[in-house]
Amino acid sequence: MRARRKTHRPPPGWADRLIPFACLGIILAYLAMIDLKGISTDEGIRLGIINAGQPFVLHQPPSELAWDRVIETGQPFAYQPLYFLIQRTAMVLAQTQDVIFLRLVNVFFLWLSLQGMLVMSRGWPPLSRLFLLLFFGLNSYILMHVLQIREYIVAVAFYVWSSWLVLQLVDRRLGRSWPDCGWFAAYGFLLTAGFFTQAWVVFPAIGQFLFLVLTRKSERVRFYVHLAVSYLIVISATLPYLLHNRQKASVGRWGLESSDLLPQLSDGFHLVLTGHIAGYSWFTDLMFWGWIGFLLVLGWLWWRPSVAGRAILQRHPSTLVQAKLMLWCIGLSLVFQIGYFYKVENLSVWPRYFVIHSVFAAWLVALAFNHLHLLGQTRQLWRKVTAVVFAGMLASATYQVHSYYKDPTFDTGLTPTQNWRILANAVVRQLQPDDVLFTHEFINQATLTFTHPLTQRVFMLKDLEHAYLDGAPRIVYLEPVPLAHDRPALVARFAAKGFRVMEQVRLRDEIHHLDIDGWNLLVFRQGGGS
Repeated sequence: MRARRKTHRPPPGWADRLIPFACLGIILAYLAMIDLKGISTDEGIRLGIINAGQPFVLHQPPSELAWDRVIETGQPFAYQPLYFLIQRTAMVLAQTQDVIFLRLVNVFFLWLSLQGMLVMSRGWPPLSRLFLLLFFGLNSYILMHVLQIREYIVAVAFYVWSSWLVLQLVDRRLGRSWPDCGWFAAYGFLLTAGFFTQAWVVFPAIGQFLFLVLTRKSERVRFYVHLAVSYLIVISATLPYLLHNRQKASVGRWGLESSDLLPQLSDGFHLVLTGHIAGYSWFTDLMFWGWIGFLLVLGWLWWRPSVAGRAILQRHPSTLVQAKLMLWCIGLSLVFQIGYFYKVENLSVWPRYFVIHSVFAAWLVALAFNHLHLLGQTRQLWRKVTAVVFAGMLASATYQVHSYYKDPTFDTGLTPTQNWRILANAVVRQLQPDDVLFTHEFINQATLTFTHPLTQRVFMLKDLEHAYLDGAPRIVYLEPVPLAHDRPALVARFAAKGFRVMEQVRLRDEIHHLDIDGWNLLVFRQGGGS
């Protein structure tokens, strides 16, 4: 009997060994900066929904899931519910409401995204996979989205894993009914989860649909029948929700101020490729145009390949297939953004929403680098160019991490006098143990009590007439300055409860020695005059 020959794999090189350390290093960079900034009001909306519209209570994390109340609290907003249910469940299971814990949930989805990228790039040379991880993961724009308590990074994980699954489906040989249906059903369930995470995933999903129906060459009828299973699952799961939550289709009118399209697009893609808006610094502008030029040159090499380039594309046919998928996803999303800009408002091209392009753009750049790296194995010149491009990526990543460390608030609307940590500390310094605190709405209530959980009773202004106020020597109201014109009616309401003496207390940032703009603190006491 002939002995089986052993196959010897080549020993891993330095790049192979670095890949797990690169993933670990990226995660550690996020962990090191996880608590640099306070909570923004947009995050406060999410926190209020996560906590079912109730104030956060010191040392008393919620003990019940209350998914129905979480969904009900979120109904007036244009947010899908899955992210809030995930955070609510994590909070209840871990019995903590610490800001670091909720951000750790986001870091988990970042890790999940990185693992998906490694699965998708299996078969690439190690240096190309290393490039992909660092280019995507060490981007201050992604840092910002991960370290906010918002749903964007979950959608990013969806973009990664749905792209991988689409690539599996388009190449799948159909011959085993149940396993085949299982793969397409999995795509349907993933699309459903994506939809319930963020409505924006619809547009890359349309790009994926067009890619699937136009790219598949063999067994088309059978393939389309299987693909229909995916969309039947999506329709069955989402239609009842849409019929009962029609307001989710209306995001309001928040971006009605006039603006030009091209500067908005420029800022958005500058953020995606360099982590900063156009004009932030000469270095980020240089890197942006460098990546654009790099993609154009490599696109030309794909379009008109040399003998070496043609051989590489024949050995790696997935390169152009993957590039086509990423372009479909970017293109369909961009068509929606531009159409919405012209027909409705400019909300669709606000900088934060370009995160929808982050995975696809990073993948295109990494595909281009991978092709360049493979060309470098044929000619010394290409090898030197590969080293220069990789060094440029490292310089950009280092710059971006340092930039975020210096200023983690560039898209949160926070300033030294608008930071909720500073505001909460200023409010708490004015409170007495038996005070009752009122806020205008549940968003302010959630943001304040999450940032600085209180022992005092906390109510919303709408609950004043029914609030339990016995034994309270003072009522303290945190008044938004834009609502100061309603103060006469407010004073009358507090007077009806017996609190007729009002004093306005100045809120001050003791760290920066500045008055805090945007808020008034009104203290009401019982008495006979006003």
